[in-house]
Amino acid sequence: MKFLKICIVALLIVPINSLFSQTNSNRKVTEERTRNWQYESECFESGGAGSSYLIQVTSYVGDVRLALNQAKKNAIHAVLFKGVAGNDLGCTAKEPLIKNGVYNDNFEYFEDFFYNTRQYNQFATLPSGSAESTEKLKRKMYKATYAISVNVDDLRKKLEYDKIIEPMGAALGGGSGMKPTIMIFPSDGWLMDNGFAKFVDNQGVKTLIPDYTSALLDKNLNIAISTLDKMVSERGYPTVRLAETLKSINQGSAMDIAVEGRDGGSGETLSMLDDLLNTAKADITWKVSWTVETNGIQKWVSYGIDALDSYTMKSIGVANDDGPKSMGASVGALLRQAVTDKMDGFLARHQDHFKNIAENGREIALDLRRFDSFEYYFNDDVEFKGREMELSSLIRGFVGSIAKDRNFSYNSGESKIGITQLRIEMNEEVENLFGGGDSVTEPMDAEKFAKKISRFIKKQFGYPSKVTPLGLGKARITIGEK
Repeated sequence: MKFLKICIVALLIVPINSLFSQTNSNRKVTEERTRNWQYESECFESGGAGSSYLIQVTSYVGDVRLALNQAKKNAIHAVLFKGVAGNDLGCTAKEPLIKNGVYNDNFEYFEDFFYNTRQYNQFATLPSGSAESTEKLKRKMYKATYAISVNVDDLRKKLEYDKIIEPMGAALGGGSGMKPTIMIFPSDGWLMDNGFAKFVDNQGVKTLIPDYTSALLDKNLNIAISTLDKMVSERGYPTVRLAETLKSINQGSAMDIAVEGRDGGSGETLSMLDDLLNTAKADITWKVSWTVETNGIQKWVSYGIDALDSYTMKSIGVANDDGPKSMGASVGALLRQAVTDKMDGFLARHQDHFKNIAENGREIALDLRRFDSFEYYFNDDVEFKGREMELSSLIRGFVGSIAKDRNFSYNSGESKIGITQLRIEMNEEVENLFGGGDSVTEPMDAEKFAKKISRFIKKQFGYPSKVTPLGLGKARITIGEK
């Protein structure tokens, strides 16, 4: 009887050991293929939205019971190192987050991440709960396809925290680490299309008057600005919010700030946009437009971003595209997904522009005028340090002496002078009158530069000047009154 029991136990143990042996063998085959990263990946349907990618992953495994874990590993590997192919449903190809060399340089880290501690599991999920398809190819080889959702934002933050990759935008900062400040506006076209702007006749010239205050009551505009603001901030770029800047401006003076002398000199109007830029002092302005398109079942965002130098309003770069299609994503998620692929390259152009400004100076423009109370015209002769010269030549010489360089455009007439393409330093050292005499660094703009000219003219001729900022990059000096 005892012998019979031993035989039965032995018979039971042999299949179990055989099963364990087979499972370990299949696991070994599967792990081997995973370590060689033998898989295919492409967008699944619309490709996900917001912070997640939805990826169709085809893996090759020795046991279908191991397929789901391998699919998750492969999906994350694709996001990090290989990239994700696009599809014909509107999902564009995704570039890898990091270079493949990072894997080998941090081999022990990724061994833990994928195999020992299996941290990858917290960043990948299976929304459908089952495989899309499975197929036996040959002995000890199955082909399994899953739709895996990868939380890209959290995955990136994890690798940034562990110092495996640099934070977004870190490589764009240059040696100084300085980045331009960005302010996001709706484009003029979007304002017109949505009833938040109108044309008015300004002395025979049609002028667009935007109503930013009413526009900011639009829910989708706030979502769009908040979404883009967050994406820019994530990459280390400081931003200035349009809504907060509007609150700091007196609405009665924002639309029409008149410049006139105490004795009734001529006037100039400061636009709402100029006043906003002068208050916010952002380096770069984004003019953003977008529309939500639909084919009756799916929605997607078609967008355009025009980046402008806030001082010159010259274009730095343009980004525009159609985003991936989705049946249920929000406007913010659709916009984020649409812009994500181009954001880093787009900001790289901002950084190149900012680097050029740091090296060669910021470009501004100046207008000089005269009140009737000023005794000189600009083509009158004046005396300076024992030499006789035209007033316009004196002013030109002084401007050149305090500018970044003397290569600027200078057009002079009897009653006005126009200066364009004038380069000035980004910052200046000024004495800290309330800090023991130590110097402090302050940003330079057209208004501050114009006041240097105003002080020079007052010192030479005894006449004050009215300095009026026309946005950040342009100022008017009207000599004779203040």
